[in-house]
Amino acid sequence: MKKERLTLDDNDPGVIVARRAEQELFAFYGLDAKEHYVLLSEQGIKVRVLEIGSGEPLVVVPGNTGDAFPLASLMAELKGRRIFAINRPGGGLSEGMDHNSVDIRSFAVKTLDTAFEFFGLENVDVVAHSMGAHWSLWLAMDRPKRVRSLTMLGNPGNVMKGNAPWLLRLISRAPLNKLFFRLLIPSDKNKALRSLKMMGHSSETVSRLPHALGDCFFYFRRLPHYQISAISLMENTAPKIDDQQLKLVLQPTMLILGTKDNFASVETGKNIVAALPNGTFHTIKGAGHLPWLENPGACARLIL
Repeated sequence: MKKERLTLDDNDPGVIVARRAEQELFAFYGLDAKEHYVLLSEQGIKVRVLEIGSGEPLVVVPGNTGDAFPLASLMAELKGRRIFAINRPGGGLSEGMDHNSVDIRSFAVKTLDTAFEFFGLENVDVVAHSMGAHWSLWLAMDRPKRVRSLTMLGNPGNVMKGNAPWLLRLISRAPLNKLFFRLLIPSDKNKALRSLKMMGHSSETVSRLPHALGDCFFYFRRLPHYQISAISLMENTAPKIDDQQLKLVLQPTMLILGTKDNFASVETGKNIVAALPNGTFHTIKGAGHLPWLENPGACARLIL
């Protein structure tokens, strides 16, 4: 199958406004991010990694299409750690790709392993959200020396009986998925944050979030490579990780789940952790699929 490389032009007005929105969001939380690009040689794709803070290394693997910016409030609370936030291909100003062109498990592990190798990271703590947690579980199984511990935020992708809301599931089904995908793209910046309600977050939580976060959601989803990257990721659905596979994850693994996460119930979260040889489970009361949005301090304390 043909591999497709989707580059971004730094002089593209869309890229400029997306980068500016991210800078404003990071400034709001007092984050100073250093930018790196890691080449995936087989695909010829550059992956953007943000380095934040100093201290003991900690790797952050975002969910969804791979944007790191939604984790800004959490990263601000992870004091004393040198954070490497890996913007997965298609997200966070990394180059885009057609995920249908790869074996998704091999690609996921190789992507993360290449980033770890670039920074000389071995036996480090990993914090991952949603699909990023699914990828990180594979990394923990296939490259166990890389991962010292794993914290999973929100339902960790296609694991056991977790499932996305119906509209997101429709995106994985051609030929109408492009039409359904457009329903997820906010028509204006004021509506960008409201999409979080679909993930179990309350109006009260959404009203407290900075406007710069909404700007990021608005502009990043309009980047020229975003649609093909996001839709192909949903089409090439990550194979389910079942309880037998979870037994292979020997590292200390924690799941932090919002009680309003509509991707997975608290009962499902408990079952996931029960299958892990060294798992712990915590809930954030009233939180949605991005549990740190309700309480970044509590999530950070559990991680640290």
